[in-house]
This record gives sequence, C-alpha cells and structure tokens, in this order.
Amino acid sequence: MAYSSMQSSSGELFVAGTKENTLFQRVVHWVRERIELHRAEDELHHMSDAELSDIGLTRGEIHMAVRRGF
Repeated sequence: MAYSSMQSSSGELFVAGTKENTLFQRVVHWVRERIELHRAEDELHHMSDAELSDIGLTRGEIHMAVRRGF
C-alpha cells in the first residue's frame, strides 16, 4: 500500500493531515446542512397555502424563512 511507504514520524505530515481532516469535516458538515435546508424547504413547499398561512408564511417567504428563521 502507499501508506506503508510514508514516514509517519514527521511532524509536518501529521499537521498537514490534521488540516485536511478538518477541512474535510467542514465540507461534510456544510453539505449536510445544505441537504437539511433543502429538505425543510421541500416540506414547506408541499404544504397548502392555508397551512402556510396558519404558520404565518407565504410561498415567497419559504426560502428566507428556512435560512434566516421566522
């Protein structure tokens, strides 16, 4: 494997790997948040106008309500 040829004793490799993991984790977190936002919007878009009115929203306000709150 390629991993066996790398020397793990170098502090620089360890630090670089840590930064990559942090960046990767941030990207994964960002993607998960976006998926949840799209699901919330989709759920609201499937509600009737009367249901949206009951919670104080119009169809045009859905996007901002999901992202900024009510």
